[in-house]
Amino acid sequence: MRKLSLAARLTTTAAALASVAIVALACRGNGNGVAVAEITAVVANKEVVVGENRFVVGLLDQDTEMVTGAEVALRFFKLDGDQETPKGEAEATAVTVERSYTHTHADGTVEKHSAGQTGVYVAHLTFDEAGSWGVEVTATIKGKKFDPVGAAFTVLQEAKSVAVGAQAPPSDTLTLKDVTDVAEIDTSDPPIPEMHTMSIAQAVTSGKPSVIVFATPAFCLSRVCGPTKEMVDEAYQQYKDEANFVHVEPYDLEKARSGEGLFPVKAATEWGLESEPWVFVVDAQGIVAAKFEGVVSLDELKAVLDPLIAG
Repeated sequence: MRKLSLAARLTTTAAALASVAIVALACRGNGNGVAVAEITAVVANKEVVVGENRFVVGLLDQDTEMVTGAEVALRFFKLDGDQETPKGEAEATAVTVERSYTHTHADGTVEKHSAGQTGVYVAHLTFDEAGSWGVEVTATIKGKKFDPVGAAFTVLQEAKSVAVGAQAPPSDTLTLKDVTDVAEIDTSDPPIPEMHTMSIAQAVTSGKPSVIVFATPAFCLSRVCGPTKEMVDEAYQQYKDEANFVHVEPYDLEKARSGEGLFPVKAATEWGLESEPWVFVVDAQGIVAAKFEGVVSLDELKAVLDPLIAG
């Protein structure tokens, strides 16, 4: 039997698993999945652009649970109908975190629950043109090499979120001075009030490096907002004297808690966000030095912060 091309395999199976993959991996991610006998590949990025990218892919098993601990190799193709042009290869690095979510009881108390481990695979690479692309993922798990699986994604000409190298928007976000209780602006358990003493505008014009995290532990469908926020919390404990840390809930919490729906706050719109969580690292001059969509590790944050602080 003739082996189907990557483009053909993506076309015939992507639609069936796309909605499952989006819920399983990203709050509102790109994620076009491809069904295979044992695992499924999912692109987690909502935003992939021409130029340099932190490309994130996930693996799902037959129960749509995240597969962690794999060795992952990537092959990329530019797609044009049934035509596919090889564009390069890369090795991906595993990033694993503990999933969690919070539950608010009738008496107002907030309880945190563990939801097991989740993980993605990250590669830093450059895309040279916009349009339809495919990635072929080869995973080796506990010595077993699986058949390659594919996933389709779109490369945009320009980023919708604030680009690396751009001036950080001076968003006028709420601080502790604007509320009577930190819970009004933070669904973390426990929250760190010090991440709400400055607005984004104050932080990015302070002359110090800043870490801005848009995450909602209570309302993130993927259940990775909490773990991502916790990674930022760990960075805060190490760098709080040398950098500003600002946490922003990307949705209007009053409306979210009342059941009206998830409505982005003004700052999320100003930063061009169409998914969450996002973490931005801004240098002392107010320029975006790095940005991370979805799951981020402490090591990735430290790799950006250390030279900014040293400089």
